[in-house]
Amino acid sequence: MDVTPEEVVKAMEKWQVQRMIHGHTHRPNIHELTANNKPATRIVLGDWYDQGSVLKVTPNGVMLQHHNFI
Repeated sequence: MDVTPEEVVKAMEKWQVQRMIHGHTHRPNIHELTANNKPATRIVLGDWYDQGSVLKVTPNGVMLQHHNFI
């Protein structure tokens, strides 16, 4: 089960944030949305059953990487 987009925005607006990072929902992704009347980002890390999710943050942005377990 995943959270609804409406609940994500509601939580971001409650805490006045523009970036939410959470996991895992079995659907890793980076979602662009609007919260607090501004662009916002929700980053979902994946599960750690068959692969690992790593969030790489650099001065140029964020990237969600996946590494398969062998």
